[in-house]
Amino acid sequence: MIFESYSARRLVTVTVATQMSAHSMHSRMHLTISDTSCSPKSASTSAVQAWAQSLSASMVGTIHGGGTANMTDLVAAGFKGVSSFGFEATLFSDGSARGHFDCVDHMGDLPGYPGNVFGDITRWSSNADGTLTLFVTNGSLVGTHGGFVAHGGLAFAVTIQHFGGAGVGHWTLDFPGVVSPFNGGPICQELLTSGQIVVRWN
Repeated sequence: MIFESYSARRLVTVTVATQMSAHSMHSRMHLTISDTSCSPKSASTSAVQAWAQSLSASMVGTIHGGGTANMTDLVAAGFKGVSSFGFEATLFSDGSARGHFDCVDHMGDLPGYPGNVFGDITRWSSNADGTLTLFVTNGSLVGTHGGFVAHGGLAFAVTIQHFGGAGVGHWTLDFPGVVSPFNGGPICQELLTSGQIVVRWN
């Protein structure tokens, strides 16, 4: 819902810009998938190789997260943007990981946003700024607003800026070449409204 203080001109401008951005996002996603998609056989081979590699590495920690979140860039612009999410991952000393990520945008969110994005977590990194990133290399997307659909072939990164619960936990989802039409940041910028994100180190 748009704030009542927005003028009619602002409404038209934002709506048109958002529709153009959504169309551009879907086009770039299609091009990226065309360039990076792999066959089921090669995807299966990669998964087996990642699993075998993790057997020779030691486990260093686990991450668990789930709940609901507000997409802060949408909310700041006066729109509804609510997501339900869940993920878990086992982290290994060689940078490999085993786990799964899933996030669903609620119906009524701004049209053009991803919908249901999910996939297996295969790698992780601890970053110099204190954040932690989980990598999905063969993810899928189902547009809940009749948007783009991709069964595999998507690579994206989930970065956790803050662990914790409502009002504290924060994470973002980066899809290459696709940014927020409101602030130029990652396409998903999520502040928890319920649930929590927890990391446990060995």
